[in-house]
Amino acid sequence: MILDKIKSIKLGFKSKETKTHLDISQQAGSLNINDNPKKKQKKEEKRHHLPSKIDILSKIGLSRTSELIGVDIGTYSIKICTLKKTKTGFDLLNVARKTYNTNLLTEGHIVDQDFLAYEIKNLISKNKIKSTIAASALSSYGAITKKIRIPLTEDMDIEKIKKSGSILDDASLIEVEIENSIPFQLKDVYYSYYVLGLDPEDENFINILFTVSKKEIVDGFINTFKMAGLKLVLLDLDLICLVNIVEQIFGLQGPPKLIVDLGASIMNMAIVKGEDIELTREIMLGGSYLTEQIQKALKISYEEAEEKKIKADPEVTYLFEDFIFNVSAEINKTINFYLSTKPNERISKIYITGGTSLIEGIKDKIYNDTNIDIEVIDPFLLVGGEGVVKPNLYKELKDVCSVAMHLSTRIDDIAR
Repeated sequence: MILDKIKSIKLGFKSKETKTHLDISQQAGSLNINDNPKKKQKKEEKRHHLPSKIDILSKIGLSRTSELIGVDIGTYSIKICTLKKTKTGFDLLNVARKTYNTNLLTEGHIVDQDFLAYEIKNLISKNKIKSTIAASALSSYGAITKKIRIPLTEDMDIEKIKKSGSILDDASLIEVEIENSIPFQLKDVYYSYYVLGLDPEDENFINILFTVSKKEIVDGFINTFKMAGLKLVLLDLDLICLVNIVEQIFGLQGPPKLIVDLGASIMNMAIVKGEDIELTREIMLGGSYLTEQIQKALKISYEEAEEKKIKADPEVTYLFEDFIFNVSAEINKTINFYLSTKPNERISKIYITGGTSLIEGIKDKIYNDTNIDIEVIDPFLLVGGEGVVKPNLYKELKDVCSVAMHLSTRIDDIAR
């Protein structure tokens, strides 16, 4: 499973059996997939790891624990979840959400660390959660994840690379390529990378998957959780969490799939084929835009406009049409761009989540425009289905708690 595939980062890579996390526990200047790449390489050669997720934080010398708090911070909401691992999977211990009418995040940055720390602390206390270790996720808007190709040099033995899985351990070379691919200097970011292997289309190149996030964003998360009385041990990417939970629940074998997260302020998409994230896209278009349109049209408060949107009040549904058209058009644009580069492929299914996906008519429009089957990501399938919580709570949280729930499943990636 992609869940089991990465070792020192986790901003979002995919692999066969490693766990990779962006690790800032030892160094303040970089996020390294492996604490000591040369030391660990031997072990990874035997297991033939590819990447799966990326964690900015991981393995900070914790003792063994059985409960990890998944905390998903959205633009206008906080979602928390704790799971208990069992022999057959996971049991749900806690899941909750609190919404706000003011921004908690803007462009990936935490707006008010003091306020957010206070709210996280209160939400955890209210739900009687005793654990003090937590995992969270950056907004994809606050990080850069890319796949790059590095040409092989004459001294690299391709046949040896194929047999051993030992591909490239020249960190300085990789760092140069990363810095050339981002609009920042490496000293201003936390970063991590994973060597994917030889390019299947041209074995004269090696594929590297990397992710970076500005230090000020990551440090803001660390400080906020510290003020909330929590130790932040994993920092993931929201979109990669969704890729991984889809893999956990449905599997990703076969033709490419499109994963769509329709949030309050951002629309995230990833096209995934097997263990490869082929394409990602973030668009500044979310449900809050429609709420603001309703607010302006009727001259009412934001809260009243949000309620009318959720209930699909006939007084405002005429405003839905343009918004739904734009969302569906962006999905179509993403699919068409991908297929233009991969003419022999087809998108076999669209997995959808996020509060904005609940807007009346949006899923029908997407299906009619793409002619691709749509499946709602139901994270409760990880813990036994909708019967594990009251029907009203299931209805409220099913479309918004996938990231928090996935984060809590990462208990095995810490405290070993």
